Amino acid sequence: MNYLAIKDLKAPKLVRETLAAHGTALVTNNGKPMAMLVDLADGENPDQLAEAIRMARGRLALSALRAASRHCGANTLTLDQINAEIRFARAARKTRRPLP
Repeated sequence: MNYLAIKDLKAPKLVRETLAAHGTALVTNNGKPMAMLVDLADGENPDQLAEAIRMARGRLALSALRAASRHCGANTLTLDQINAEIRFARAARKTRRPLP
């Protein structure tokens, strides 16, 4: 991964050269990642690229949830056990709610 410090964004030539050479750059603030720059190809639709990134994030989140489920054993629950958990959570939520 190629890195650019946030202060490097004041140097457009450096940003252009970095993106032309690598296609992406991770922007850091005090050494911590904060954003990613992506080079757009000629004719590429930025809205479609942004949507593709959102979808990829969703797939990553789903993969993480599935891995956590396997780790804690929740992936082996039966449908009856899942429904019992839902009923329990809803009942607990109702008892905490003040009456209107």
